[in-house]
Formats: sequence, structure tokens, C-alpha cells
Amino acid sequence: MDQAEPLIPATFPVTESFAFGDVPRLTTALKRGDESAFAWLHGEWSVRINRYCFALAAGDETFAGEIAQATWLRLMRHVRVMNDEPALWSWIACAARHAASDLRRKGGRYLRALSRFAEWWQPAVTDIEDDNRLPAALESALSTLTPDERALIEGRYFASESLEVIATRHALTVRAVEGRLARLRTRLRELIAEELRSSLP
Repeated sequence: MDQAEPLIPATFPVTESFAFGDVPRLTTALKRGDESAFAWLHGEWSVRINRYCFALAAGDETFAGEIAQATWLRLMRHVRVMNDEPALWSWIACAARHAASDLRRKGGRYLRALSRFAEWWQPAVTDIEDDNRLPAALESALSTLTPDERALIEGRYFASESLEVIATRHALTVRAVEGRLARLRTRLRELIAEELRSSLP
């Protein structure tokens, strides 16, 4: 169950310091293709972006990676100068939702997964993407996990840690970690679906 290819900015060196207190400077650097700015943003927000994409993918790790990669590509190609941190995050979240929609329209693996997810609930998946209920449902689902279970999910899918690193930290075999993650993904999908159903008017 390998992840998708590493996110592009992860390989860039950080040669200059940035801050969310000066988003115009950061986004100006991003817009001109400054690799250090992308590397800095990746270091600060990769976990947050991965978490959001994991929610948009309804708990499917491969889709989450595909959405995240597409989001970073959109950021690298289309970012504009913005005034503050909320505006930057809103732009990135919108880019992620559009990336998810594009992947869905292309069909293939993404469409098949969303079709499986739709078995748990009936409203259109595009509605979920548009009103941002999936990320909220993911947070609710994560809150029901034990600390150890949450650490497994966050380590693997949000912090992009290797199975070997996680296995060592939890004193487990890699195979045991894979099995637990598979069961946790199934639970999360069920919990997310239940949360979404309960939020219907």
C-alpha cells in the first residue's frame, strides 16, 4: 500500500525564511516560482493539506496522495498574491476541491472509490465537496479513535511517515501496521458516512 509519488516541494531546499505574518511576501515568492518559498510552505502546511485531501478522498490513501499532488501543482502554476493567512488557506482548499473534482471527472480509480463511498450514503459526492462537509466529518470520525489509532492515521496519511518508522515507534511489525491501517480506514469511511447522513436536513 505505497503512497503516491512524493509531493514536489518536499525536495526543494529552504534557503530563505518566510512567515504567515507576511503572506503578501510569501505569495509573491510563490508566484515567481521561488523554490525556497514552496519548501517553506510545504514544511509548514503539508500535514494540514494532507489531512484535507485525505478527507476529500473519503479515507482512501492513494486518492489523497493524488489530490495533494494535483493541489501542489495548481499552487505552483496558478497561485496569486494574497493578503493574509486565511485567504491563502481558502485558496489552497479551493484548489484541492477543484483537483478532486477534476480527478472525479476523469474517472478511473478516483471515480470507483467515490462510487464505493456512495454505497454508504446517497447525496451526490459533488455536494460534499462543495459544502466542505467531508473535512468536518473526518475530524468528527478521528475524535472517536484512541490516541494510538489516531497516531497511526496521522503519522501515515498526514505526516507521510513510512511504514517502517511507524512500526518502530509502535513496536509493531510493518505487516501489523498495514493491517491496522486498513481496518482503521474502513472504520473511518463508515464513521464519515454516518456523520454525513446525520447532517442531512
